Amino acid sequence: MAAGSKNQGKILVVDDESRVREIISRKLTDEGYHCLTAPTGNNALKVLKADQVDLVLLDIMMPGKSGTEVLQEIKANYPDTAVIMVTAVADAQTAIGLMQAGAYDYIIKPIELNVLMLSMSRALEKRNLLIENKEYQLHLEQKVQEQTDKVRQSFLNSTTSLVNALEAKDKYTHGHSQRVTKIAVAIAQELTVPRFMIEKIQLAGLLHDVGKIGVSEVILNKPGKLSYDEFELVKSHCEIGERILIPIVEDNEILEMVRHHHERYDGNGYPDGLSSDQITQAASIMAVAEAYASILSPGALSLAVADAYDAMTSNTARIDQQCPLKPPAPN
Repeated sequence: MAAGSKNQGKILVVDDESRVREIISRKLTDEGYHCLTAPTGNNALKVLKADQVDLVLLDIMMPGKSGTEVLQEIKANYPDTAVIMVTAVADAQTAIGLMQAGAYDYIIKPIELNVLMLSMSRALEKRNLLIENKEYQLHLEQKVQEQTDKVRQSFLNSTTSLVNALEAKDKYTHGHSQRVTKIAVAIAQELTVPRFMIEKIQLAGLLHDVGKIGVSEVILNKPGKLSYDEFELVKSHCEIGERILIPIVEDNEILEMVRHHHERYDGNGYPDGLSSDQITQAASIMAVAEAYASILSPGALSLAVADAYDAMTSNTARIDQQCPLKPPAPN
């Protein structure tokens, strides 16, 4: 290999003896390294601040900052830079302390250039492996996030298909889920629900009526009032929806919202008929909302209020508003 034909890395030689800097620099340049030099620890830190360096050959005994102090600053501020300590003092305890502080190696003066080259080669190899591992971990995290996003999108696509299937079956439901979602989010924001919970509310809002897929179209689209038995079937859509979603939604809060979106403050809701004696401090809609929050999640509360509001303001009559909350007993 011709001298300087290949740049194997950028090396900073730090030594207060100009002769030592000159000899090492010449050797490293001949071996294809790009060499920088500094006579003191403070000068070395200025070079490191201005330029990216792969490895530092650092003398311990220097005027001003000692090599030990410079090593500490390098590891704190430039952790990807390898450091080899150079000294005229052969002391095992010092060597151990420097290695524990982050130095790769400890070389005794007078320096044997072949030993130095071997140590540098190994230090740079280890440095490169560490950097590659960091990059791999970073890319792995990115890949995992990308895969997570794909899975999430696939799930959203599946849920959208369920909603579309329901809307095709029940003309009342067309646009209803989107309206309830929008209203529920607005309510949740007024209740200062955390952002992560609002995202769950959005999903639950889209899915809250999916259980109607399990209810006959004849009943869903019946123009007149429903019989007791028919209304009982309609009411079952809350539990059906929960059962449909359990295999694909691994989130109990979303499932709870879907199940409880027809619970009512007066205890006449369904499917669980939450009793009024569980509700406290109810004097207005917001007080009702706060009271519901003691027995329901804020998400289920939001969906319950939103569902009722949309039913009262929608141009299309709602089938489960055509019957009293407590329909007459069957004959």
